[in-house]
Amino acid sequence: MGVKTYRDQELLERLKIADGFNGLPGGILDIWIRSDEDEYDRFDDKVYTFDCSQADRDPRFVMVCTGTSNAGSQGLKNFQTYNRDGCAVLKGDCIVYYSHAYGLHKGKPAYRQVKPFPYFRDNDRDNRAEEIGPEHNDIIGANCHRAGKNSTYIGGWSVACLVRNNEAQFLKWLRFMNRRPLTVAILKEW
Repeated sequence: MGVKTYRDQELLERLKIADGFNGLPGGILDIWIRSDEDEYDRFDDKVYTFDCSQADRDPRFVMVCTGTSNAGSQGLKNFQTYNRDGCAVLKGDCIVYYSHAYGLHKGKPAYRQVKPFPYFRDNDRDNRAEEIGPEHNDIIGANCHRAGKNSTYIGGWSVACLVRNNEAQFLKWLRFMNRRPLTVAILKEW
């Protein structure tokens, strides 16, 4: 089913509750909305992109894409391949300013994590990406990239990454980004 649709002002108002919020960034902002449903191994989140670079006007909505802010089955069930403590789950209701910069992910254009982002380690091997255990805060390669042409299952596309599941949406976003820095916020659906 996925995340419901939000109006621009709803998103920007809700952003104020995010840990680390200190006003809008002077640049591009991705607000990921994490689905309450968190359907196992499915792309059921949305990401809203705003251009906040003009300080003299309101943020401009640019686009909305589908994707995931959670790990898929590969990370949740086989985390020992990556980290024996568990699969990384980025913290919801959180913002990190200028967290990502243009670079490569597995040899393809993407946005690489360049600042620490709070996360947890989920190691209970159930079918949910959960914020359990102690909170960590460092750079773990939680990059922004794409999955396949029009992917429906997360699988190994995300093991903590922020992944758009539609290639055309991702390429449109990448052109818009034009290698500018990115601020990322993750909000839990409300």
